[in-house]
Amino acid sequence: MIRYAIIIAIVCTHLFEDMRASDIPVQGLTIGMHAGDQGKAVEASYGYGSLVYWPKTTCIKGLGTISAGIETGPLNADRFTIAPKVNYTMNWFISFGASMLYYTDFTEGSLRFRPEVGLSMFGLRVYHGWNFSVDRYNPLPMNSSFFGMSYFVKF
Repeated sequence: MIRYAIIIAIVCTHLFEDMRASDIPVQGLTIGMHAGDQGKAVEASYGYGSLVYWPKTTCIKGLGTISAGIETGPLNADRFTIAPKVNYTMNWFISFGASMLYYTDFTEGSLRFRPEVGLSMFGLRVYHGWNFSVDRYNPLPMNSSFFGMSYFVKF
């Protein structure tokens, strides 16, 4: 068992050295939408991070960004809800992300933590996310679980 762990560590170290050498700074706009138990929502955010081309090809790439943006929805809700957010995503075919959002209708608000997992390729990301309350329960209309799609447009 220890042998396998050592072999995996050596291979991963070699791969990460190759990837660090080919990091390219990138910035861009992420636009997307998601649908869940309360309805559809739209999002837009500005992201800054690094684009990684694998050594063997320039067709397959990975992207890691930290973003600041805004989300609105559910669009069919009685009250207009908006959520400024900060998030980080890593996209290597399998996509992982986490966001902090503050949902508000300008009278009440709720801070939420959102983990996300999905698939991504060529800037397109399809993911599943969950909103967890960080402060207190608030009955604002928001998706507690949803599927989403976003696209990263680099500048």
